[in-house]
Amino acid sequence: MSSGVLLALLILAGSPQPQNAPELISVLQRATEYVANYEAELGNLIGSEEYVQDATWLSTTTRGGYPTVVSRSRRRLSSDLLIIQVGPQWAAVRKVNRVDGVKVKEVEPPFEDAFDNSPEANTKRLLNMKAESTRYNIGDITREVNLPTFALKVLRKSEISRFAFARAGSTKIEGIQTWALRFKEQAGPTLVRGGKGELLYSNGTLWIEPETGRVLRTEFTVENPSAPSRVQARIVVAYSEEKNLKMFLPRVMDEHYEAELQTVNCKAFYSRFRPFEVDVRFEIHPPVQ
Repeated sequence: MSSGVLLALLILAGSPQPQNAPELISVLQRATEYVANYEAELGNLIGSEEYVQDATWLSTTTRGGYPTVVSRSRRRLSSDLLIIQVGPQWAAVRKVNRVDGVKVKEVEPPFEDAFDNSPEANTKRLLNMKAESTRYNIGDITREVNLPTFALKVLRKSEISRFAFARAGSTKIEGIQTWALRFKEQAGPTLVRGGKGELLYSNGTLWIEPETGRVLRTEFTVENPSAPSRVQARIVVAYSEEKNLKMFLPRVMDEHYEAELQTVNCKAFYSRFRPFEVDVRFEIHPPVQ
């Protein structure tokens, strides 16, 4: 990525301190290198996930100017989480073990036994596993951006030129001084698409250690104004160092989804990440532009 391209992005972002542009460019370059190395080293991982979901449905009638609550629901899932690379992309699937503390009947085999030597069959299995992993989601809002590492895509060398960046202060996270960098998606093809292929432009904040490019926290926001009921999503992920793997990995993910008559709030807690050492091959189709 050339300095000229990144400088243009800074101008688009309307940075209030253009004299700091060269320094910001350097930080972004370190971050893109970090993400490139991170995704190469990440490999396929299995972790443990505790996932708490709260959904609220509202009435079309109001009281005191505010919609009235029709019902609320809460669910807690205890699962194995598989983060697996499929071509250049990453996918996450859950194998739910308990729902509200009650053990569930096993539908899919353990991750270690789920795949074989057929790329075509593995692709179908992964789709089935993704569908099964959402079986216990509550609420009517589709959640497709809640892979904890999703926001790192903003810093990919193949994506970053479509975003505008601006520094938004400094924050200390786990004793590490970081820069908060606001980003805004400026051009397609966008990271997120609507149900009919609409381009959905995202924005958010990345908290980056300026000297190394390490990412310690991400906030990713996207809205679908074309949905029957306008849907907004906000995902915040906090990273911490996994001593055994010598990497910063997701520890907590907060999700907030809001539609006209419904809100869904979720919180995921991750632990015990370890390598998934099964070699899995998939049938890869060219991406739709």
